[in-house]
Order: sequence, then C-alpha cells, then structure tokens
Amino acid sequence: LCAQRALLSAHEGEYLMFKIAIPVLPVKSSERAESFYGEKLGFKRAYVYRPDSKSADPAWLGMVRDGAHVVLSSFHPDGPPGSASVQFYVEDLVALQKQLAAVGVDLGDAQVFDQDWGNLEFNLEDPDGNRINIAQDKNAGT
Repeated sequence: LCAQRALLSAHEGEYLMFKIAIPVLPVKSSERAESFYGEKLGFKRAYVYRPDSKSADPAWLGMVRDGAHVVLSSFHPDGPPGSASVQFYVEDLVALQKQLAAVGVDLGDAQVFDQDWGNLEFNLEDPDGNRINIAQDKNAGT
C-alpha cells in the first residue's frame, strides 16, 4: 500500500497499470493445502478451478485473508510442491504468532528476527514445504 501511494504521488494524474501480484504456491494435495491455509492461517477460498469435477486435483485455488491473496496450485507446470516462498506483511506479528500457535501451527523455534531493513519477521512452512515469511514493518503507523 505504501509503495502504491508513493508511485501515485510520483506519477500524479496517471493510473496504476499493475494492481496486485499474487504468488502461486505449488502443492501436492489441494484439499490438504486448503485445509492448512483455511483452518490454520485463516484464509477463505475465493475461487477454485478443477478441470475434472470428480477429482480434487489438479486444482487452482484462490485464497484470501484480509488484503492478502495466494493461489494454491496442484497443476504440474506450476512447479514441484515445496519449491516456492511467499512473504505476508501483517499489522501485529506477535498477535498472529499467538493465533497460529493456538490452532496448532508448527512454528518451529518461532524465532522473531529483527531485520536491519526495518522488519520483524518469522518463518514457517506449509505442509508441502513452501516457505512462508511473516513480516511486520516496525515503522508502520509512526
């Protein structure tokens, strides 16, 4: 959002051609991935495409939580499961960490990194091994 505002002010009067970038995470089982992102991370299914209505996979699932979007794909061309990563910026990293622990998400050592570039961050993995980085801008709201 801050980057969008900066771009708008740099190009006053012009519209933004690009709206949003949505990461595509390759998964083995769309049902298992949807369960993790839905039940554990709090995302809701926005849409799903399955070429064979009798089979759960392959599938292309759009998942949304607040302003964050992610696509979970079990289509072969999107890469092997566990080969991608995504970073989600959040308002309150510590509160989210507590929410995730309360619903049984494996947070590993749950180490929060205080990065030189102004973020607090921690990492986890989805059931397929895709890396999820949770970040909070330490200077947001100041």
